[in-house]
Amino acid sequence: MAQTTTRNYYKILGITQKTSKADIKKKYRELAKKYHPDTNSGSKVAEDKFKIISEAYEVLSNAKKRKEYDRERAYQKKSPRRPRSQPDWSGPPGGFGRESGGNQQRQEEPFAQEPEAVDPDMPTSGFDLQFMIDVPLPIVALGGTIPYTYEKYVQCEECEGTGSSGGDECPECQGKQLVVRSVTLDVKIPPGVADQYTLAFIKEGGAGRNGGPPGQLFLKICTQPHPKFKRVKNDIIEEVFISASLAEEGGPLKVDTLNGTTTIQVEEETLVGEELRVPGEGAAISWGKKRGDLIIKFNIEAE
Repeated sequence: MAQTTTRNYYKILGITQKTSKADIKKKYRELAKKYHPDTNSGSKVAEDKFKIISEAYEVLSNAKKRKEYDRERAYQKKSPRRPRSQPDWSGPPGGFGRESGGNQQRQEEPFAQEPEAVDPDMPTSGFDLQFMIDVPLPIVALGGTIPYTYEKYVQCEECEGTGSSGGDECPECQGKQLVVRSVTLDVKIPPGVADQYTLAFIKEGGAGRNGGPPGQLFLKICTQPHPKFKRVKNDIIEEVFISASLAEEGGPLKVDTLNGTTTIQVEEETLVGEELRVPGEGAAISWGKKRGDLIIKFNIEAE
């Protein structure tokens, strides 16, 4: 993390430090759906809340970032004074309670207090977007480009982002300057990228208002299962069935690879479970040109 934060991400998501990763994701999706600007008629308040929720999830869903965050919080003996415009996260987990005087607390919804009013004509940056993208195993292993379609706020073309048309409120965006549209982005997948790695795309998030900059887009890679291949670090495992005669006598055999086929030599008297390593036919290493190995595991067909 670039700098110490005074926000309590656990209370923002309504969880504790013992909450499982699966429950963290479940809680995030629940809150994100509730406060996503797309479901709140472009509310600026909802945008701010959605950003904070996404920020909390980005840290707590990443083991490395979460460990660093917990370590920083442990060393914060006295938190800095919170700006008045930020929500109060002093309540108990799950309730986002606020102090109403003395030690008395009450349960409220997250972000129950509205932030102070801001100048509606002030340039405002767009909100960040965070999605998961399914990527085929061969592309994760070797790299490539795939299209990804998602929805985001873009500048209204009807009023050119002014919010008005002919002196009246723009009928297309209802004066909000922005409209939700489906867009497609060509996503470049680095060769050998790790599963669950998050790619960041600058200015590909929601459009800003009044000339403000766009937000960012974050895509977490989810490797799709493959019917033949399984990735273990930089190696690719492939199970191959051979005839009993080929196992006994040995000989050439054509097998599939990540990006084609190759011919291997089956040794004489090959047994079930034996492996043959094919150098350089695995996943890319460290996003470079070198590759791991293809490991062939033999099974023998019953006659």
